[in-house]
Amino acid sequence: MNNTAYTIDIAAARSLALNAAGIGAAEFKHARLSGGLWEMEFRTNEMHYDCYIDAVDGEIRGIDFYPVAVETYPEYAKDLWLRRRKAA
Repeated sequence: MNNTAYTIDIAAARSLALNAAGIGAAEFKHARLSGGLWEMEFRTNEMHYDCYIDAVDGEIRGIDFYPVAVETYPEYAKDLWLRRRKAA
């Protein structure tokens, strides 16, 4: 039986993840506590992030990020719609 006390709750993990990514806000897609790590998946309009946070001490164990496909940008979709409407 594992008696480890996890001191980092989901709200604290989200805050730590945003800070590690250097951003103020994001849409969180997934948050899971597994093996003593918070696995946080979140995105902004331009970037997708995966962050791993120690649930005991809050240390960032890893962060990965990559660009979101430009076709999913809100402004791209709006501009595309406007261009197609003008062409019709």
